[in-house]
Formats: sequence, C-alpha cells, structure tokens
Amino acid sequence: MAFFDLPADEELTPEVRQMLEESRRLLGTEQVPRTFKMFGRNPKIVEARLKVFQHLGFPSKFPWDARNLAVMLIAHAKRCEGCFETSRLNLEKLGFDRTTLDGICANPEGLPLKERERLFVRYALKIATDSANLQPKDFREMAAHGFPKEDIQEIIAFAAFWTMTMVFTQSGMAGLTEE
Repeated sequence: MAFFDLPADEELTPEVRQMLEESRRLLGTEQVPRTFKMFGRNPKIVEARLKVFQHLGFPSKFPWDARNLAVMLIAHAKRCEGCFETSRLNLEKLGFDRTTLDGICANPEGLPLKERERLFVRYALKIATDSANLQPKDFREMAAHGFPKEDIQEIIAFAAFWTMTMVFTQSGMAGLTEE
C-alpha cells in the first residue's frame, strides 16, 4: 500500500482543480502529473508550486532548448527519473534524438549550443548540484562571460526552481509507490 493516495476529483476544491489544470497546461502534458495531484488536499502547496512555476519557469531570457538541456542534466545528476524523461520528451519535440541526448548526459561539456547557452547550462548545473561550494569567484566568472547580475540571479532561480521541483517529484513518487 502506498503512503499517499490521490484525491478524487470531487474532493478537490474548484480553485485547486483550476490550479492543477493550469499546471498541466504549463507543463504541456495531457493530464495532471500524479505528483501534483497528490498535494490536492493542501491548496497552499498547489498554489505555491503553480506561482513559482509561473514566475520562474516562464518567461526566460534563455532559450527553450538550453533550459530543457539544463533540466535534463540536473535531473540526471539528481536521479529524478520523472523530470529527466519529461525534459527528454521536450527535447525530442525540438529535434534531438535519444542517442544525442545520451551523449550529452555522458559529456555535458559537448552541448550543441551557442557559447552563451552552453555557459547557462553549465552554471545552472553547477548551482543545482554544488551550491554549497559556490564562491564569489564563480559569480565573477559568470560576469566575465557576459552575464549581467540579473541574468546570474535568473540562473540561480532556475536552478533552485528545478531542484525544488525534483524534490517534489521524487518525494511524491516515493510516497505514491505501492509497497
């Protein structure tokens, strides 16, 4: 038996149903992910996730392919299967094939992107996976590569958002898994 269950649609308030539908739309999925619906009895969590997604997920100065490559690499490093597969599906829609994506996971330095976009992915991955070891020199390096402070803050927010999303996804999947 799973620790968490999914609330029935009739248990959800109209506001929660609307927020879940908006989350589904933003994610571009056919149905609300189970790890979103699981929190349906707690409107504050559903609302917080949606607001963070609306403000940090979209819009961005960084291109969609670079963002999805960053998510894929962060998910790969954090072993978040759901986020990893979703990012790969998005990348396949952009024309990437699985072999190329596997190669990128094996060698993140070989990204088929413009230099600025490659650096965005590299810095987002570093922030998401090694934030405890960030030093002032890391930010000076980003600035030296042409990233103004506002862009650096957006990269930090992007990495933090996806790290948070992966915690929700991984924890939710564990709580929904049948024993």
